[in-house]
Formats: sequence, structure tokens, C-alpha cells
Amino acid sequence: MAPALAALILGTIADRALGGPATVAWGIAAAGLAAGSWISSGRPRLALALLTAAIAAAGGGYHHLRWSDLAADDLAAGVDDQPAPAWVRGHVEEVVGLRSRQGRAPGEPARTRTRFILRIEAVGDGSTFAPCSGRADVSVQGDRTDLAAGQPVQAAGRISRVAGPLNPGEFDRRAFLQAQGIRLAMAVDEPSGVMADPDGAWSGGAGWLGAIRGWSRDRLVDGLDPRAAPLATALVLGRRDDIDPEVVDAFARTGTTHLLAVSGLQLQVMAWAIGMGLVVIGVPRRLRYLLVASAAAGYALLVGCSPSVMRSMVMTVAFCAALFASRTTGPADALSLAGVLTIVGNPSSVFDIGCQLSFLAVGSLFWLMPAAGKVGEALRLRAFGPPDPLDELEDWHQAFGRRLSRWAGLQAMRLAAASAIVWGVAAPLSALRFHLVSPMGILLNIPLVPMTSLALLAGAFKLAMAALAALLAGVASPAAWLAGPLALALGLAGRLASVLERLAGAACGRMLRGVEVVATRGAAIPWGTWYSPGPPAASAAAFYALLLAAVYLMHAGPKRDGPPAGLRWARRVAWALVVAWCVPGWWLAGPRRPADLEADVLAVGHGLAVVIATPEGRTFLYDCGRMDDPGVGRRVIAPALWARGLSRLDAVYLSHADNDHYNGLPEVLDRFAVGEVVVPEGFVGRDNPAAVELMREVGARGVPVREVVAPASRPAGSTHIEVLHPPAGWDSDSDNARSLVLDVSRHGRRLLLTGDLEQVGLAELLSKPKPDRPIDVLLAPHHGARAANPPRLYDWARPRVVVASQKPPSAGVADALTPLEARDIVLLRTWRAGAVSLRWTPAGVVASGFLDGR
Repeated sequence: MAPALAALILGTIADRALGGPATVAWGIAAAGLAAGSWISSGRPRLALALLTAAIAAAGGGYHHLRWSDLAADDLAAGVDDQPAPAWVRGHVEEVVGLRSRQGRAPGEPARTRTRFILRIEAVGDGSTFAPCSGRADVSVQGDRTDLAAGQPVQAAGRISRVAGPLNPGEFDRRAFLQAQGIRLAMAVDEPSGVMADPDGAWSGGAGWLGAIRGWSRDRLVDGLDPRAAPLATALVLGRRDDIDPEVVDAFARTGTTHLLAVSGLQLQVMAWAIGMGLVVIGVPRRLRYLLVASAAAGYALLVGCSPSVMRSMVMTVAFCAALFASRTTGPADALSLAGVLTIVGNPSSVFDIGCQLSFLAVGSLFWLMPAAGKVGEALRLRAFGPPDPLDELEDWHQAFGRRLSRWAGLQAMRLAAASAIVWGVAAPLSALRFHLVSPMGILLNIPLVPMTSLALLAGAFKLAMAALAALLAGVASPAAWLAGPLALALGLAGRLASVLERLAGAACGRMLRGVEVVATRGAAIPWGTWYSPGPPAASAAAFYALLLAAVYLMHAGPKRDGPPAGLRWARRVAWALVVAWCVPGWWLAGPRRPADLEADVLAVGHGLAVVIATPEGRTFLYDCGRMDDPGVGRRVIAPALWARGLSRLDAVYLSHADNDHYNGLPEVLDRFAVGEVVVPEGFVGRDNPAAVELMREVGARGVPVREVVAPASRPAGSTHIEVLHPPAGWDSDSDNARSLVLDVSRHGRRLLLTGDLEQVGLAELLSKPKPDRPIDVLLAPHHGARAANPPRLYDWARPRVVVASQKPPSAGVADALTPLEARDIVLLRTWRAGAVSLRWTPAGVVASGFLDGR
């Protein structure tokens, strides 16, 4: 089974990386190779090689079918990245959840948004509906949690392809949803834009499953501590939408996110508890395995078959089937079968980080934990000698409490060893994908794994008692007229079930509150976690290749007589290479130094962030914000810096005190060392409490703040940074007019950064002598607004390239920068080109968009 899994993975990767031939071509290749294998049956090695190649081709074709092919009537074939009005009808597949954001200003109500997945079945033209297909991620402004899975609806809004990344390192939401078969995004501006379809019928399967999920969530949170309820729904039912983002961040920082959602660990705990319960009540062996397998499959369906849940469910069913048939199955076969079926369920699981970490964790426990136990036992024997039988007998006759504490300590040590092994194996991949190194997770897993396991069982028991109480209540009503004692017994049993439900809920809530406290306190420990650019992808691949070779050699060779000397030597060399990789492969990777000056104007919508990297290895950030979105520092700016291999910024320049230019700074300070924050004189005003609070937070982190005025200059190696505005003593009520203007130059090639400069501030800049030579690149002031971009600015600067940091314009709104194209000026808008990369060359500054060629 392992060769088949490897072939499927290779075929899937080949199709994704190379684009691959059409599905039909893959199928023809697979059929031809399979036929060749059958013809070559007399030559086993050739037949096996051809069969493996056939499986790889089949894997590539299956991935192409699921990833690239569209149905003839799929609505995604006729839309592009620009939202267009649409009226569609279909069925709700899943209500993802409700998200709330603070109002735009103090005192304004919170803004809510409901997300659900819509299976589109027809599109309207205003009078009739034409049949079509497709799946859309629908976002409704407002609360529409009254929608239910399976419900027929009509929706009116703007539809487009799911947006892809616009910046280096940014999360690829388009690929994430495409892996789930979702290619469309629909925005609905009002709750009334989604309405029940009077001509549609409820979808049975999705409706029943959605009803069960909704009932389970309602019963689970009923009576729970409101602070623990979001954690309970995440842990028991896999719904993480209601969790406080700060709590999510605490789990992420401590490397314990796997405990915050349904994963393979939770399903295994559930299966074990059900199996033990069936043993206690005396269920026969074969029936017991059948019930455990059925429960595992049902629970996976209830919480959604994510790759890690799918892996755990398949392995549980495989082991139960083997035990049912009185057979044995090895971990390699079970894990390989789980991998094959996971790919069959969704071939894109190969690229899913959760799936990769899940299989890595289980594989490391299967093949490294026993070896670690042998090493530990050998060290113990060398330190203390062989155990004395009399000491063991004396230990057995000790008090129960002492024996229990010794047993608990031993289990804690085993859990710590398992946690350390899994952490060590997963650390390069976690650092590569999440840019986090969290050794604190090794220690926190010791209390958190049993705590979350008990909370999971308590929550599941609460649901079971709620279902039993509802069932008994339904049976007791018609039984009341048949027999009084029977009705009384049913009523008492129902009350007992309700009492047990409340007790289980209280226990679940208390444990989850403890889990949250442990995670948040662990996240506050400075040495417990840190952010890192992570190793290069090729280096991480080399690590796992070395690790695979070392594990293979460790299990190769004869089992009885011991390995030969050559194999022992090969094992030592392999493990030495695995350990030695950490120095050149990770710690010495360092930041990427450009050959010449480079700058990236990131695509942050209505906001601004410019990364400047010098060939001497110094890095600066000019502004870091986005309108109403302080998470831009985490989602856009930090990944772009990590893509350059950076962990430190020499300085952050803030042009002025508008939050769309600075609100991402706290998230940047969380993740990077910053030498200083540079602001214009008068940055903090009495009428801007948010800026005052920002400067207070910067000071609390020990980062120096420096005010600058024009004229001033800062050499950065061969790069020169000159302050052109504002002058000393500049008095203006407008923060925009006070924008810090920087002239960044090298070898006479210049980039002019203007912030939101306008009005009297712009007039002050234009009163200076015209530059001796044209500005190579000009950042359009105030996101390209008409008032900040008069023709006289471009007459003064004579730029060759203009970059505008903008969000997409509203329909029918004229673009003030369009006339520049008639002046033979290259105009790049970040919403259209993505992040704009500027590279200094002997011939000039070369500008390109992130989306060029994509």
C-alpha cells in the first residue's frame, strides 16, 4: 500500500506543479501503463514499475479532474476577478458562521458578517433563471444565522472569482477554497439580499446533516459558561468561528492549535472512550469493534471530514476491521490506507498543511517513539544499572496514592517524550508555513492533552445525555396512556439524563476555562515561542528526505541477530546528517540580500506599506496600515517580510497619524525586532487618542521613537534617505498635510514616498526647486485621490513610473490618475497589479507587479 500512496502523491504533485496534460491524456497514460504492466506479468520488477507509474498517472488525472476541470455549465467559467451583479438561486450547503467587527468610530454599532456556502443551480437575468452549476463562498453584511443547511434560497449581490494573493507570502485563499471545490465569491450588501426560494425544495441529505449539526451546537452550548462555549464548539464539533481571536493567537503562539479543533487526536480519544464503555457494559467483541468503527465514521461525518479527521477515522476503521476478523495490521499499512483514501476523498489534501502535520505526527509516533524508548531505557541502565527485583516488589507494596503518583509521573514523562518527538519532526514544516517556533508547546501539551481530552469526553457525554433526554421525552408522551409505571420510569430516566447533561456541561466548561488560562499564560512567556522566517522550502524538503532515510535505515536489517556493522554505521551517519541540517539548513539561512536596492509597495487596499531593502542588508518599512483592518500587519506585511527571510527591521517610518497608515504596527512589533520608529514632528496630537496610545505601546515595548523634520538625511550604506517634508515648526491642522515625504535614492535613481500629502503640505513640497532630473518612481499621494494629485505635481516631479496604493474603485467612479497614461507615464495600481516590486539596475528602476505573468 505504501508504494501506491507514494505514486499517488507524486502524480498529484506533478499535475499541480506542471499544470499537467488534460484529464483524458492522464487517463490514456494510466491505461497504457496498466496494460503494459499486465503484459509484463512474467517480469515482476518491470510489471511493478509500470503499475506504479500507472497509479501515478491515475493520481495526476484524478487531481486534474478535481482541481482544473469545470462542468460545461459551471458559472465560474464566465466570471473574472472583477465583481459583477448577479442573481442566483440554489441551496445552502453550510452556514460557516457570524463574524463581528468594531464600528468604524467610537459609539458606532459593531459590523457583522455572515458567511455560508451556496450550491448554485440557476442564474437569473431579471426575468427568468437559466440552469447552471457552481459553488460560492457568500458573505452577507448582517446577521443571517437563521439560514440552515439544505435550505433553498435566492441571493442578489456581486459575484466574482475568489480573490487570490496580491503579495509575496500572502495566504492563498483562492487555492484554499478551490481545493474544496469553491471557485466563486459572492458579496451581498444587505441581509435581505438572501431570501427563501419559494419554488425550491429542501435538500434532504444536507438538510438532515445541517439540522443535526445545529441541534448539537445548541445543546452543547446550552448552560455552558459563555466564555467556554466557543472553545467547546471548536473542540467537540469543529466550529471555530466564535472563538476570540486573542485566544486563537494564544494557542497558535504556543504550538497547541491542534487542541483547538477536532483532529485525529480527538477522534482517537472518542473512539477509545466508546470502546472502553462498551467493554464495561459487556458488549461482545465483534459487535464492539463494529460499533466503534461506526461511531468513528459517524463522528467524522458530523464534524466534517477534514484531512486529519479522515486519516484518524480510516485508521480506526482499519484497526477495528482487522480485530473484527481476528487479523493484525501494521501501522505502515493502516497509515498508507488512510493516505490513499484521504487523497481519494480530496487530492488537494496532499498540499494541506493540517494533513501533512497529521501524517507526520502519527508516523513519528509509530516509528520514532519506540526507538526513543529504547534509548531512554539504555541511558537509565547505564546510569542506575539493572532494576532490583526486591525494589520492584517494594514499590508494588507501597500505598495506592504513592503508586498512583508514580504512574502519573511516568505517563507525564511519556507524554513529554511524545510531544518532543512530534515537535522536533514538525518544527521545520511549522516554521516554513506558520513562521512560528514554539518549544513551549512541548511542556504545555503535558497538561493540555489530558485536559482537552476530558473536556471533549464531557462535551460528548453532554450531547449524548441531551439526545437521550429528548428521546425519552418523545417516548414518554405516547406511553403515558399505556402504563403509568412505564411513563413514570421514562420520566425519571429523562430527568436523570437532564441532570447528567448539566453536570457534564459544568465539568466541560470548567476544564475549558482551565485550558484557556494555561494557553494564554503560556503564550505570555517570552522564551516559549518566537517568530521566524523559517527555513527555505528546498531546505525543509532536504530535512524530511534525510529524516525518511534515517527512519528507513533504523528499521532495516535483520530483527533477531542485530544489524551488521555497515548498517549501524549508515544509521549513525544518517542521524548525524539530520541533526547537522539544523545549522546550514535553518539557522544560517539568514535574510535574502538583494544585489541592488529594492522596494516593494505592498497591496494593502486603502492603506500603505512599503518595504525598502538595501544591498548591505538593512531593511526599512514606510507605513504599515489599512483602513479598519489592523490585522494587515499579521496577514500581509509580516508574510512579505518573511518572504525576504527577515526577522528584523532597522526602522519603521510612519508618514502621519491616520490609522490606515499605522494600525498594523502592533502586529509587526509582535513578530519582528524593530530598531526605531521614525515619525514627523507633531505626529501625536491631542485630537488623536489612537496615535497617543500607539506611541505609548511602542515605548512600552522598548522601541525608541525619533521625530524628524526637513531637511534631514540618513545614509544607509550606499542608499541615501532624505526627508523633504515637513519642515521644522510646520503648523497645520491636517495630518495629511504633515505627511513625512522621503526621497530614497541610490546611484542617482530616486523613489519619492509621499504618504497622504495634500493641500498646504503639497504646496510646500512643490515650492521647492524642481528636481535636477526626473523622479524615477513616485508614490501617488493619498492613494491617488484627485485633490492630492494635481497636474502641477507631475510637472514638478516628471516621474517615469507612478505607483498608487489603492483599493478597487467603485463602479462609475472616475480615476484621477488615468490621464497620466497619456503623458507616457507608467501607472501601476496595487489593486490591479498586486504588490509592486521596484529593482534598481544600472539602466534604471525596473517596476513589476506581483500578478505579472500569474
